[in-house]
Amino acid sequence: MKRFLVILVAVAALALVTADLLHAQTGGSGVVGFNLTNAGRVRIGPYPYSSGTAHVGRTTATAALNKNAVFDYNEDANKTAYVAQKITVPGVDDAARTIADNSYSNKPPKVRVEVTIYFWAGTKYIIYRYRFYNDSTGAMPLYLGSFTVPMPSGAYGGETVAYNISKRTSYFYRTGTAAYISQKLLNKNLYSMRIRDWDVYSSDPESDVATDSVRYLMATETANDTLLTAGADGSVFCMNAGLYTLAPKDSADLYFGMGIGATAAEAIALMDSAQAKYGKFVTSVEKTTAVVPAHFALEQNYPNPFNPSTQIRFGLSVRSSVTLTVYDALGRSMRTLVNQQLDAGEYTSMFDAAGLSSGVYFYVLKAGSFVESKRMVLIR
Repeated sequence: MKRFLVILVAVAALALVTADLLHAQTGGSGVVGFNLTNAGRVRIGPYPYSSGTAHVGRTTATAALNKNAVFDYNEDANKTAYVAQKITVPGVDDAARTIADNSYSNKPPKVRVEVTIYFWAGTKYIIYRYRFYNDSTGAMPLYLGSFTVPMPSGAYGGETVAYNISKRTSYFYRTGTAAYISQKLLNKNLYSMRIRDWDVYSSDPESDVATDSVRYLMATETANDTLLTAGADGSVFCMNAGLYTLAPKDSADLYFGMGIGATAAEAIALMDSAQAKYGKFVTSVEKTTAVVPAHFALEQNYPNPFNPSTQIRFGLSVRSSVTLTVYDALGRSMRTLVNQQLDAGEYTSMFDAAGLSSGVYFYVLKAGSFVESKRMVLIR
């Protein structure tokens, strides 16, 4: 437990961690339980969730600007005024959300991360989303990803971390236990998978100290590590999504699956199921702010070009009957992303191009008498 107990040495850190844990949200599907803290730490284990049986020490967001500036949960993350809470999401049986920023360290990069967990009854996996916001006044090139500290069966050390390249799925386990924990980036191809023994990752294993330069290398290197058996202090790994250049106040979404299987084969298959679930539920539209825009607007999708998914934002100045449709270059309708009445506000819809070939596509927003279209490019 070194990587958590030593955090309590400093009084300020003790206050932060205590407040974070007191406002954590727990829940689950009846099979897998989750824990989400104010500062954005995700854990899963058997349902109902118990810290003593959790399989994950922490899964958290990372945003790497340069070798001296990496947003990391342990050194930078702090809760905002938004406290971790349960939310209602159409088509989802259980969900929770928190928002964290860098105000604990006040060191760059100045980012804010909204963490949302989605569960469905009877499933052995969750889907979680990181929405990264650039809260600075200038554009930032950020390498984004998810950082995980394995803790199979509630203990560190001796676990094996593996990466299946063909399935783009990671999993970890400890020989002698029947829990295989898998993870996968769902909304784009993985940029890289980097695995480190804890004592290599941390410059001071007893004090949970790792430099931003180490984190930056893990976030930016393009190679894929495929197998590591950890020493007595355990291991860490990063599933990296690659480089995103975010304009001020702009955001980017990463969706990951995480599941618990009884074998490596089942754990990998769970991520296939999570991928299929993602393709169905993220096509729904989400209201991102209650601010009412002065005019109807359709924004350029981001990222563009994309593979395999992208987000489309639009604004409604009054309540309207809305359709958002994707067409191919020949004008054939490929997907209807939105077809419903929506209140005035700003919205985001995710488009997953699974099953579509590379090429130019167009998306068309119709809201009352307002009609606008934009061009996007899918690159496989």
